[in-house]
Amino acid sequence: MTARQVTMAVHDNASNVGVQAESVHGDITVYFLPPGAGPKEKLRVGVNYLNGGMPHKAGELIYDVLMSGHTSSEAWFHWLLAVMSGRTLRQLSEEDIAKLSAVRSRLPLHRQDVWADGLRVISRLLDALDSQQPELRRLVRKELAGLDPLLREKIMRHLQLFLSGPVEDEMWTISVADAKKAQCANGRSERVWRFFYPAPANPRARQPVPATTTGRDVALAVVTTAVAAAAAGWLCWVVLTSGRVGPMAALLLSIGAGYLCAVHGAAWRFNVERRRAKDAVHRPPQQRKAAPSGGFANRVDRLFKQYAGRYVPEGIDRAEWLNLTAGIRRHLRDEIVEVYRETRVSDKEIAWLIRHRVGDLKTRWANGALWAYREQLRTPVRFRALVVLGGLVAAACWLLVIATALPQKPLTGATATVVLLVAAWPAVRGWSRIVLEGRRFAADQTEYDQRMADSWAAHERWTRKLASKPEDAEMAAWLDCDCRLLIDKAMAHYKLCPTDVIAYAVIEAPAKPYMKRGRVRNGPWRYGRYELLVFLLTPDGVRQMSAELDLEQATFHNLRRANYRFEAVAAVRVAESDKQARTFELALVNGELTTVNVTEASTDRLQDGENPLTLSEAALDASGLTTTLHVLEGVAAEGKEWIQRERQRGRKREERFISAMRDLFE
Repeated sequence: MTARQVTMAVHDNASNVGVQAESVHGDITVYFLPPGAGPKEKLRVGVNYLNGGMPHKAGELIYDVLMSGHTSSEAWFHWLLAVMSGRTLRQLSEEDIAKLSAVRSRLPLHRQDVWADGLRVISRLLDALDSQQPELRRLVRKELAGLDPLLREKIMRHLQLFLSGPVEDEMWTISVADAKKAQCANGRSERVWRFFYPAPANPRARQPVPATTTGRDVALAVVTTAVAAAAAGWLCWVVLTSGRVGPMAALLLSIGAGYLCAVHGAAWRFNVERRRAKDAVHRPPQQRKAAPSGGFANRVDRLFKQYAGRYVPEGIDRAEWLNLTAGIRRHLRDEIVEVYRETRVSDKEIAWLIRHRVGDLKTRWANGALWAYREQLRTPVRFRALVVLGGLVAAACWLLVIATALPQKPLTGATATVVLLVAAWPAVRGWSRIVLEGRRFAADQTEYDQRMADSWAAHERWTRKLASKPEDAEMAAWLDCDCRLLIDKAMAHYKLCPTDVIAYAVIEAPAKPYMKRGRVRNGPWRYGRYELLVFLLTPDGVRQMSAELDLEQATFHNLRRANYRFEAVAAVRVAESDKQARTFELALVNGELTTVNVTEASTDRLQDGENPLTLSEAALDASGLTTTLHVLEGVAAEGKEWIQRERQRGRKREERFISAMRDLFE
């Protein structure tokens, strides 16, 4: 046998390092029990726990429902499944058997509903436990076939470990057939990935900076304009009273030339400044200190780098693409960090927006729009010529006006000219700044509105795509099918039938690296990739098979097998950290070690109101570790003699249980 060691790092402080998709669906409350919940609410949550592969918690809740007087057939059916799920007869505790004995008079087998039908099928299965009658097995198969498919799948899933003897082979054949049908049902390959993504956060963008001009700026422009107008008006009056036609015509011409110069000059100036600002955004950024590792900004950096490397346009080298878009990507990155930093939004909730922003860069590059602003903001030559020509004509006309006024009114004319020159410059600058700031803000607002409309459309598309994400119970059911089929693969390889196997156990652990993980509120983590370990205990020793499971594609990879005698097992250990992360270790006498990190820290990414202990129990319940320990710890302590001793220890318990169950179903 080749030594196999599987290790998974548990990050107490940053467990999502390297995780590309992660979500905690806090808005999904399938495992949330509100204070003062009634029996129906407890039953609903209990059934959810059972469907999610956590029978221990389900049994506790549903038993409370039964003891409160809510004794529906549905409650009884699910409680019996919870009691027996994932365990053998020998693993039932004295408390479980006592509960079964205490409630035997209440079972509603006489009722005529679908859940009572399920109870009657369980009764038949239990009758067949120690029976060798072929007729009874045929009756069991017939009643199972006629049962509602949902109930049949529940029975197959939860009682596969419980049943033994001749009925076990019959049940296993049906169970494997159902698993093959259900393994990829309901669009598994198209839907599983959606479970690992959180609901997208609402889009945000940097708000346009309002016009920076103040009331003081407007007042100064008005005052200087009034002073300049007064001085110009006095000079015009002198020219008009002079009666000379030439200066009066020049005065009229200066008004038209000045208007053209002002209108097109403002547009020219706006285009120049706007193009300069956009060029600054596209300019390669200066080197600066990297954001602190593990922080929000650092995680946003990684997402931008990841998507920029993925969305590379055709016909351009990746390195060249990254270099050419470094400036705009840095600008977009800074904007994302700024608008989301002080919120409680995680980087996973805005990954869709980062992906959309980078994808938009690729699209604009492909259609030539990334640098289209340079052409759009280029002022045509004719307009620039009008500005220059208009300015020269206006200046020449006013020189003629001043030259006409000075000889007639030397002192006052000179004074008016000086006042005009002194007041006109701040007036022109003031109004220019006011106009340009107004146009800049209007343009920024238009771009902001367009970007937000585009972002909301992308948000809507992503939300619709995630709307069909599977429920936690579906994830658990698919994983259960995978486990059943891997067990069947192991038995087929070793040429074993279920009755040849004394006991079996499965551990479901996250594979390294899993890249994707997600959970619902109060539920266990589900992973994109699993490490599955199957242990088959036979009279000749332990048969072990492990495989990596791609949960999305329902495919097994890197199958490994090991065989060893009972006496070769030196120790079975579970190490638990302060944060309830559990590591399973199986040591052989020759020093070979199998190590698997089965559950992660329960304090990781807690939602409001979540209890770390509850999360830890849910993860342990779903992992299969408890059953595995029961099987392997006995082997490690007693070797091959464990088989006989276990049978002796369990014989009286089996007799008590079968007696209690038969009384229950009478």
